Amino acid sequence: SVFPCNCEICCKYTPDELRQLKGQDKINEIAIHNLHAIKLEVDKVKQAIYEGRLWEYVMKKARAHPKLFEIIEVLINNSDNLAISTPKFKERAIFLFDKDDQYRPEVRSYHEMVRRFKTKKKAIIILKEPNIKPAYLSQDYFALKRKFKNIDSIQVCYYNPQLGLIPNEISDIFPAAHHETARVIFNPKEFLEFEKTWIKFFDNNKFSEIYFDKKDDFLKNFIKVLPREIKKKSLN
Repeated sequence: SVFPCNCEICCKYTPDELRQLKGQDKINEIAIHNLHAIKLEVDKVKQAIYEGRLWEYVMKKARAHPKLFEIIEVLINNSDNLAISTPKFKERAIFLFDKDDQYRPEVRSYHEMVRRFKTKKKAIIILKEPNIKPAYLSQDYFALKRKFKNIDSIQVCYYNPQLGLIPNEISDIFPAAHHETARVIFNPKEFLEFEKTWIKFFDNNKFSEIYFDKKDDFLKNFIKVLPREIKKKSLN
């Protein structure tokens, strides 16, 4: 058998050979291996920081062991502190996997931006985000323009479970146009940041009617909390 590590010690010895070393020789060789392992991990963290993927790297590591998994709750509870030193804009897209990613600093910053968004438009269309980003370059948006001749007088929003609402006007900024999301079925009740943004968005803007896909089970969970005076209309 061989070691999975490729440091000079692990390449020099087999597990049996290393076990047969005596006293200080064994201690010294293992110490060199440990230094190599620490250096390798530090380099990976530095690279993750450089690529803007530290959150993703930590989440991946945290899922390697049940005890490490406990750190996820700590990260989520302290995401406001992480946001202080996290750039709001990055060159690379971020990856969004599950409900925990609604708390990553870049995502929470975008939520705060949307919660301040205001429009004078009285009608709104909300759809699940298309694969093409920004959404206004997608075939979905061109289809809306053909269907609604007055599209310029309607507030168009797309949504992403982690990012929340994505108004067309700010759909081309980071991370609205710079992310990849797993195409799986999400439980809307697990997305508390989405709910907060939804409530704040509709408090700030006085819409009289909303168009949405009535077959969208995720969205239906939030449509039902809207005031009764907002007319609900199907896009289907």
